[in-house]
Amino acid sequence: MRVLEVIASGDVGGGTTHVLQILRGLKNDISPYLLTQRDSYLFKKAGEAGIPCFGLDFFSSRLNPRVLVGFRKILQSVKPHVVHVHGGRAAFFFALARSAVPCIYTVHGFHFVYKPLPFRWLAIAAERLALHRANHVIFVSQFDKNLANTHRLLSRKTTHCIIHNGVSRPSVMAGAQNQQRLIGFVGRLEPQKDPLLFVNSMRELPGYRALLIGAGSLEMTVRKEIERQRLGDRVTMLVGLSHEETMKAMINLQLLVMTSRWEGLPLVPLEAMRIGVPVVATDVGGMSEIIEDGTSGILVSERTSTAIALAVKLVCEDESLRTKLVDEGRARANKKFSEEAMLFQVQALYEKMRHHRHFASFFSRIGSCER
Repeated sequence: MRVLEVIASGDVGGGTTHVLQILRGLKNDISPYLLTQRDSYLFKKAGEAGIPCFGLDFFSSRLNPRVLVGFRKILQSVKPHVVHVHGGRAAFFFALARSAVPCIYTVHGFHFVYKPLPFRWLAIAAERLALHRANHVIFVSQFDKNLANTHRLLSRKTTHCIIHNGVSRPSVMAGAQNQQRLIGFVGRLEPQKDPLLFVNSMRELPGYRALLIGAGSLEMTVRKEIERQRLGDRVTMLVGLSHEETMKAMINLQLLVMTSRWEGLPLVPLEAMRIGVPVVATDVGGMSEIIEDGTSGILVSERTSTAIALAVKLVCEDESLRTKLVDEGRARANKKFSEEAMLFQVQALYEKMRHHRHFASFFSRIGSCER
């Protein structure tokens, strides 16, 4: 069975990691192909894994006819049995292509809620078109499903389910290498992740050091802010690391801090929990589906540097609490968010989508599927 995975951005991030998991994990069971941004991180990594790759420039414009023509040519060349699009931009272009191939759309978080008017209306219209065109929709969190229902994005004919993201068995584990009062931010340096809030919290944490791992459009802004606040001796930026290098750096952390403005169901906290690094995170999106506050991590409802700093001190200066969060966090990640379970559900969905006319009878076998 030929499956074409499509994601617009191939930069390092949760969506990219998720697609790589599918490509690598299922390549012996299906014939996967990849369409993404040419020469991106994902394009190169998939190529190294022996996956046939196609590249397009998805970001020149949402209405670029060359992208649409290129997309159609790739569909004609691959002749996939199933197309699996990830993220709104890829789903939107597939909707415009009007292909008859069965399509699965995985929503990796909705961004339209945080856009100013009238861009929010345009984004909602684009998402509605993409979701109506898909034969099946995967939500990675209950939070995203609720947003879709609130904004009436799903048609009555579109089947959908929740398949939580999963993480692989770690090749490294935190332990003795944890450095006291070394905390970390891991994520794209973009407004969504709000790295500036993390930097501001360091101002209220004298005696703490930090690793800030990531890359993105805010890189120079973050560097200047670190310099302005005279934090250069305590905050180290690591830019351009691979996923493997990031994991090796993360095992040194006493604590991971996430300061996101919004999320779907991010992979970074799951990866941290599974290797034994506790997490303090803003209570946004599907974060509460990952973390049980006070048991497997700490959720911060108030998005201020003071609230973040207080939560960091609470965990790092109470070893018994930190040990509890490590043990419970690892157990929760292993039980509810395994890569194996996620891949099993996705592969089963592919098999049924290939014969999507008879798809309705399959709902009960892959989880919370609905019409």
